Amino acid sequence: MTVVGYCRISRDEDKENYSSIEEQKRIIKEYANTRNWIIEDKDFYIDDNVSGYTLNRPEFSKMMEKVRGGRVDVVIAKDLSRIGRNNGLVLVLIDEFKNMQKNLILVSEMCGSYDVLNDRDDTIGITTWFNERYVKDCSRKTRDHMYSKQKSGRLIMGNYYGYEKVFQDKVPMLYVIEVLRPVIELIFKLYVEEGYGFQKISEILNTKYNYPTPSEYYRMKHLERGRMYKHKVQEYWTKDMVSNILKNEVYTGTLITHKKRTVNIRGKSVKVPKEEHFIFENHHEPIISKEMFKLAQEIRNKKYKQNTSGANKKRDYYFSGMCQCVDCGSGMSGVTIKRKVREKGYDCSRYRQYSTKACHCHEIKEKDILIHLREFLKLTKQEYLEEIKAIKIEIKKENKSKEKFNLQNKLNILNEEYKMIVRQKIKELAAASNKLQKEIIENTYKELEKEKRQSICYVQMAIEANEKKGLEEDIMKFKTAIEYFDEIINSEKPNRMMLERVIDKICIYKDKTIRFELKPNISKILTKFVEDV
Repeated sequence: MTVVGYCRISRDEDKENYSSIEEQKRIIKEYANTRNWIIEDKDFYIDDNVSGYTLNRPEFSKMMEKVRGGRVDVVIAKDLSRIGRNNGLVLVLIDEFKNMQKNLILVSEMCGSYDVLNDRDDTIGITTWFNERYVKDCSRKTRDHMYSKQKSGRLIMGNYYGYEKVFQDKVPMLYVIEVLRPVIELIFKLYVEEGYGFQKISEILNTKYNYPTPSEYYRMKHLERGRMYKHKVQEYWTKDMVSNILKNEVYTGTLITHKKRTVNIRGKSVKVPKEEHFIFENHHEPIISKEMFKLAQEIRNKKYKQNTSGANKKRDYYFSGMCQCVDCGSGMSGVTIKRKVREKGYDCSRYRQYSTKACHCHEIKEKDILIHLREFLKLTKQEYLEEIKAIKIEIKKENKSKEKFNLQNKLNILNEEYKMIVRQKIKELAAASNKLQKEIIENTYKELEKEKRQSICYVQMAIEANEKKGLEEDIMKFKTAIEYFDEIINSEKPNRMMLERVIDKICIYKDKTIRFELKPNISKILTKFVEDV
């Protein structure tokens, strides 16, 4: 018989209330000795600093794979909260152990030890509910603590480029990094006084100056302190970096907190309305004046309203995601070509970001690509008419099928969790000895059932929307390649879906030569054509 131990801690839990890993191991080994079982250090699966709200943990997953494969017979943990703090998931897991006839033993649970295969579990649902309530309460306390810090103007963020965070009497303060002060001043000067845009400023920084980008600077500081910098390092200045600096009030000496908040455990951050932000004037030394910052924001707003950067109205590009720069291999971005008449076009994205350091300018008008695509399809059609007629194009449904499978799998899990919660409630109600106990049990499970039903409803709606979209796509699946060819050739504005059925890639050379590549199932029997603009 194979016996293993499982330990887990999460750093966001109250450190006074959880046992250390070594303490958990000691408790598990002592219990194993009473059963004449030997558990060595190599027999432990340990998740250090991992939340119990999910069962998707590295070591826990490895252990359960061996349990399900029949290579582990008994799992011992200190208590149920080490296994997990999600009521539904834990109840399903306990049921799975029973069905597999594998044992899960919790040494310090239910006023003693709890043996899944041999002990009654009349109140295990209440225990899992309290465990889930605990982690939710911790999450709420953490949010409240963060809110309190934000409200008092305490720094809780990572870094601001140009500033260093220094602790004074355990209070973090911002101080200007003098070697970076000039780059912040230069960016505002080029934007406000010289009239350059984000892209042009990034090009100037890349070609005429040697200031480190934010990620380069942070990596350098990490290395100086003997630490590894785990984030991606961007070597070139980009327009987004410039934009982020120009819109950040921190450079005026003002700190703004409570811009985002999380709404639930492990949830994504959501933006907070401006009227709920906390603003602290003269919080630290400014790098640029408030007047300069105000002018920069006025210019940004003016450009936005005039749509000089396409911010107000998003342009639709027929060939977005299809065009590729042959010289550097990057994609071609949709751009507005400014000649006598403003026209849609494409240019190398690496050149647009990093200037001539990375590639060359080879703007090409969208209408020119469309003209030559039609000619290409006409010539191809004339030469391979019968072959093209025989090609049946079906919509690729791999991604759609995968999405449907994932949604259905999620629904099955939620339904199973809901059944387990209901079964456990019935079991605990049957074991209750008086009316008061039954009322407590009913109230305990009421919220759990409501949350689970809502989750099931949301997933069902997503599945229905997925199936509806699939039916709409099925209508088109019997078209032949020749029909798509004709629609693209004859239509004034080609439909994006039609283009995707036929075109795989549009290769643009520095001299503006265009090479069209058809989808693989068409290209097997057709040659590639090259057209020059």
